[in-house]
Amino acid sequence: MKIESIRNQIFKETLQLQDKKFRDKNNLFIVEGKKQVKEISKYWHIKQIFISEKHKNTIKIKNFTNVIVLSENLFNKLVSTQSPQGIMAVVKKKQYNVKKIVKTRGLFIILENIQDPGNLGTIIRSANSFAAKAVFVSKGSADIYSEKTLRATMGSIFHLPVINDINIEDTLNIMKKEKITIFAASIKGEKYLNDIKFPSKKAFIIGNEANGLKSETEDLADELVKIYMPGRSESLNVAIAASIIMYEATKR
Repeated sequence: MKIESIRNQIFKETLQLQDKKFRDKNNLFIVEGKKQVKEISKYWHIKQIFISEKHKNTIKIKNFTNVIVLSENLFNKLVSTQSPQGIMAVVKKKQYNVKKIVKTRGLFIILENIQDPGNLGTIIRSANSFAAKAVFVSKGSADIYSEKTLRATMGSIFHLPVINDINIEDTLNIMKKEKITIFAASIKGEKYLNDIKFPSKKAFIIGNEANGLKSETEDLADELVKIYMPGRSESLNVAIAASIIMYEATKR
C-alpha cells in the first residue's frame, strides 16, 4: 500500500501522534529510525510500519505485513529528525502490573519531576545497562513516549518496564510492602554511596534537575545518600548522577 495524500485517514491519525494528547488518547506512539525500530521486542505490538518511497527497495521488513510506503513529502511530515532514515513504526503503549514487578529482587529507579526528555531517556538507557528491574516516572516529568525521550533511550525502553505518571507515595507504599529498601539521592544524605552495602531489593528516588527531591519525598525514604565528589562542582547532571548511583548499587 502507498499513501500520497495528506487527506488520507491513516496519515492524519498518525500525524496526530506527534501531540501527547493524542498519544495518550489512542495509547500509541511513534518510533523513528532503523535502530529504534529494530530494538522493538516481540513483546510489543507494532500497529503500523511506514517506509519512505526513497527507501522502499533498501529497507527489508521481516515478519510484518502491514507496511505502508509514504511519499517523501508525507514521510518527512511525520518524522522529527533532520536526516530521517526512511523507516518509522506506530507502536502500542505497554501496560505493566506494578505489584507483580516489585516482587522481584534487584534495583528499581524512581524519578521525580525529571523535566528534560534527553535526561529522562538517558536514565532509562542507563537503567537498562545496569539491569534495573524497572523505572518509575512521576507525574510532571517529561513524556516517556516523546520523540526526544525515545531517541535518548536508544531503544532501551523496549527492554525493561518503564511506568509513567506514577504517584510516588503510592508507589513507595507498594514497594515497602515487598520489603524493598528505599534510598533517596540527596545532598542532605549523611552517607556516601560507596560506603553502603546495598540489600538485594532496593529502590532509588532521583529528583528534579534543578531542585532535587521534594522534602516530603525525602521523608518517605528509608535513607538519604549522596555521591562522593571531591572536586569543586556542587552538582552533577541528573542523568550522570543517576548512572553513578546505578553503578554503585549494582557493582557488588
